Amino acid sequence: MAMLAGEMRLLHTSGALTENNYGMQIMPHEQQTSSSEGTPSGSPLSLQAVDRANDRYPQFVSKRTITIPKQKLLSSNDVVFTMGSCFAEEIRRAMAARGQTCVPHYKRIAFDPAAVIVDTLPEREHMNFYNAFSICQQIEELLGLWEPDEDDYWKIGQLSVKIMPWVGAPNYQDPYRRLIVARTPELLLSTRRAVVAEMRRAFEEATAFIFTFGMTEVFRSNRSGKIVAQKPAYAGGGGLAETSRYDSTFSENLETVRRIVDLIRREKPGAPIILSVSPVPLARTFSPSDVVTASLEGKSILRAVLGQIVRDYDAVGYLPSYEYVMMQGATAYRQDDLRHVSPAHVEHIVDAFFAAFYR
Repeated sequence: MAMLAGEMRLLHTSGALTENNYGMQIMPHEQQTSSSEGTPSGSPLSLQAVDRANDRYPQFVSKRTITIPKQKLLSSNDVVFTMGSCFAEEIRRAMAARGQTCVPHYKRIAFDPAAVIVDTLPEREHMNFYNAFSICQQIEELLGLWEPDEDDYWKIGQLSVKIMPWVGAPNYQDPYRRLIVARTPELLLSTRRAVVAEMRRAFEEATAFIFTFGMTEVFRSNRSGKIVAQKPAYAGGGGLAETSRYDSTFSENLETVRRIVDLIRREKPGAPIILSVSPVPLARTFSPSDVVTASLEGKSILRAVLGQIVRDYDAVGYLPSYEYVMMQGATAYRQDDLRHVSPAHVEHIVDAFFAAFYR
């Protein structure tokens, strides 16, 4: 109770520095927030690039800052290959706004929108890959190490008119990329090949890589044994009969991320790689756990995996966006859904990212 009473003294100040049970002077929450340069308004914490990271918790308490040790791996001249979840899209968009060249250029993929859907293209320059296995499969496929059978697709019915601009069934869906649907198997095959061609072109152009990993709860194709891109029946699509739910383990995720890094190192020796865990919670769990509990379990596995990878490889950095958002709490999220990180906090994360990793 003594420590609790000492911490409670922080709530009864009028602007002067106060002292906690560690004997440290601490600035009141409101004053510290407004004086933290670059920190979003109302944010109790900041993310900051430093020469030496906080190594004691009281340092975090007094500064209200999560630190990133500077690791000057990138330059503005790099071509950065980005892949991952919807948070990866936010990071990519903010980097592009600062003049950074990011690939793949998904808008270079040619398709007829009257007969083909390719995720959220052309409106958004992004394709979602939520787990390490899907990302690894994309890299293996663009390198020619794996390719789905031509008839490895899901035969589905009519999707929502908000998604599918044509009327009629059956339609054909790619299991390994989110929401690629075509009116015929031939159109689906040509679209898959166009997507892979752009990813291959992007990989060849890239001089640096950024990956964001989002979940460990996945679904496996009953046919191929590969991990599919999205949960069954997403947006009214297929997968209910074609997949089985699977809780991937720490060891499997470690092996898969290690495979990603090794493939890049084989093709692009010395290319810097930045890794992060998406702070966006699961929209839904198919486990018996509460969705928050399941989400944090998966994120914890991924965080431990990335910690091991960073220790094992040179020129691999870790962006603690997950830790920043989690310690921030609900104020870091858009208030309409409490899942997606607010634009102000994305900007703050990217500011810290540039300060930490750019020469």
